[in-house]
Amino acid sequence: MHDTLSYFQTEPARRPDSREKLTFSMHYYYNERYLLPLSHDEVVHGKATILQKMYGDYQGKFPQGRAFYLYMMAHPGKKLNFMGNEFGQLREWDESREQDWCLLSFPIHDAFLRFMRELNKLYLSSPAMYQEDYSPDGFQWLSAGTVSPCVFAFERRCSTQRMAFVFNLSDKPTGHVQLPAPENINRLIPVIHTDWEEYGGASVRDTAPLACAHGMIEISLSAYSGAAFLAEL
Repeated sequence: MHDTLSYFQTEPARRPDSREKLTFSMHYYYNERYLLPLSHDEVVHGKATILQKMYGDYQGKFPQGRAFYLYMMAHPGKKLNFMGNEFGQLREWDESREQDWCLLSFPIHDAFLRFMRELNKLYLSSPAMYQEDYSPDGFQWLSAGTVSPCVFAFERRCSTQRMAFVFNLSDKPTGHVQLPAPENINRLIPVIHTDWEEYGGASVRDTAPLACAHGMIEISLSAYSGAAFLAEL
């Protein structure tokens, strides 16, 4: 948790030197059975809310927050997300006050909640995202920031499903970049993208499959974005 939050607090120019903050967890992960918590203790006592922790100004925090939560949900381990985080609350939690529901009248917060709702649905309907959390067979790096310093890709799998997750955590679009594809997969079908317009992003929803050729995929990703794909043989 602390490494991941630290990475997203780091300015983009320094992120290429901090990629181990996102990759190191899988070196020790199978030693224990991990929970991925974003608890009340992380959003009180001057620590700032989760969205506030993201680098940059108000507008720039939302795309990073969406990418952050996709990364969290795709990472092996059971999830815990504390109230208020789901709609991008900007005030620290206070047990004496209710949540700032008024924020949902702002389109950017309402869109963030829509993304979180769809992300939760995706998680519940995708056994590859949870069934093999504690088995080495359930996770495989495709690119751990090696093809491009701020681009990460990995596969989650179980006996009935395979999925790929790709992230561009820099402040610039990737352009066309080639990444290793999951083994023996013919194409990848987009199921969620953090930059789709309905989530507050700038990209029109596009679910056209990506072809895998010679063990590679070619993909373009917006700045501060992530995408999930269903793999087809």
